[in-house]
Amino acid sequence: MATQLERANFSTCMDLQKADIYIVNTCAVTNIAERKSRQTIAKINKINEKAKIVICGCASQREVKQFCDYPNVIAVIGSHGKENIVDIINECKKEIFEIPCQYANMQFAKNIRVRQFIKIQDGCNNFCTYCIIPYLRGRSRSRDLNDILTEIKQSKASEIVLTGIDMSDYRIDNKLALTELVKQVDKLNVRFRISSLEVNVVTDEFLDTLIKCKNFCPHFHLSLQSACDETLKRMNRKYKFDKFKHVVSQIKNKFPFACISTDIIVGFVQESDVEFQTTYDNIESLPFSYMHIFPYSERQGTAASKMSGKVSKDVAQNRVKKLTALAEHKTRAFLRENINTEHTVLVEAHKDKKSYGYTENYIYVEINDIIEIGKVYKVKIKDINQKSMLAEII
Repeated sequence: MATQLERANFSTCMDLQKADIYIVNTCAVTNIAERKSRQTIAKINKINEKAKIVICGCASQREVKQFCDYPNVIAVIGSHGKENIVDIINECKKEIFEIPCQYANMQFAKNIRVRQFIKIQDGCNNFCTYCIIPYLRGRSRSRDLNDILTEIKQSKASEIVLTGIDMSDYRIDNKLALTELVKQVDKLNVRFRISSLEVNVVTDEFLDTLIKCKNFCPHFHLSLQSACDETLKRMNRKYKFDKFKHVVSQIKNKFPFACISTDIIVGFVQESDVEFQTTYDNIESLPFSYMHIFPYSERQGTAASKMSGKVSKDVAQNRVKKLTALAEHKTRAFLRENINTEHTVLVEAHKDKKSYGYTENYIYVEINDIIEIGKVYKVKIKDINQKSMLAEII
């Protein structure tokens, strides 16, 4: 959207600073996400009470009314229609666009970071019982392969991240094709990551393809959500824990220093103490590097919102605390495993005469020197710092 506006002679910025027009891209995945979207509007009004505001994204697709009462909101467009942002601003259109059946191509975004996100897919067919996203984003649809490769070439980024709502369902000619996509991306000779995967797509063929890729960064984000089969079934997740455990084992066999991260929802409908303990014990057995722990957030319109047996907030928060403590322990163990190992780091920032960036296996490191941002350096991990690992250039 910023790129489109710049081509129409607008000046744009990405920070929450004084401006004439603001675009707020909202999220509806949790109640907290929606509340933060509304809070952002309040912050904007404090910066410039005369500013015009455009609301887009999933929260506005879900419920337009929660944003229409703000007098300086000139347009609410939902999750779609962003390719028309210039006309929407000029004409002050307040409309919700229909969910498209095909992938909606937009102009390539101008790269403003050393790491560029490249969207390959939109929508989702999974209909997990807790998730509102398929109703707001629509069915899964994939972006044309040549379009993806062209944007990567034009971005000139030092690293790209392939992303989507359910990128495991990426297809070419209606056939699953994520393996083929990574083969083609690797040929472009730019460091790349995969943002998130469903466990079912992580096959031996897929992993063997990644091993052969010269530019793949071994960071696997696998959405688990629960490690108890009974809970997974109520969530309509299409795997059992043993399958997930097997995939994690295969990843570690082929990529010993891989970063493996995951998402866990606690306090889901009817989650008993026994089910939570099963999740805790099973997670404890896996070599996760990072874990994102969330209390279940009910979304009206989902199948789970109609289920009985809600878990109290206090119980859910206690479970969050227990799993968060376990997550912190696992992160420290992962970092310790990497001491005295060699990695490559993409430098992204300078501060206090030091350089900072992420290794290929997603460890945030501090280098006691000013080196060029956007370049990849070979380093050796030396020790754990408070919020990063200390490293030195080889």
